[in-house]
Amino acid sequence: MVFVLLGCGASRDTENPRDNQVSIDFSSIPDGTHRGMFTYGAFNFVVDVFVENGRLTKITAVQNRDNQQSRDAVAVLAKIVEAQSLDVDAVSGATATSRALTKAVESALRQALK
Repeated sequence: MVFVLLGCGASRDTENPRDNQVSIDFSSIPDGTHRGMFTYGAFNFVVDVFVENGRLTKITAVQNRDNQQSRDAVAVLAKIVEAQSLDVDAVSGATATSRALTKAVESALRQALK
């Protein structure tokens, strides 16, 4: 008997959503709505980050995958707002998507600082 094991782990992206985020001083982010994107595999995660008086007030997922894990992962956005930090735990069972959404938030904040 012969078993063949095939894998499809190749990815075209250059960054892994599990990479650690760099600390960003949220108080230095200008007020307004800032859009960020992170590409993981063949999919773009897009978020809008709302900032008022140096605090994140809300983050919305503009583009996310359409599956249960991705819907569950959106909870990480509320964690980021509550903690006022990117250093939050991923949503259990939706780790990769949680990290991808977190990287999209990081992208928005970095763009806002430019």
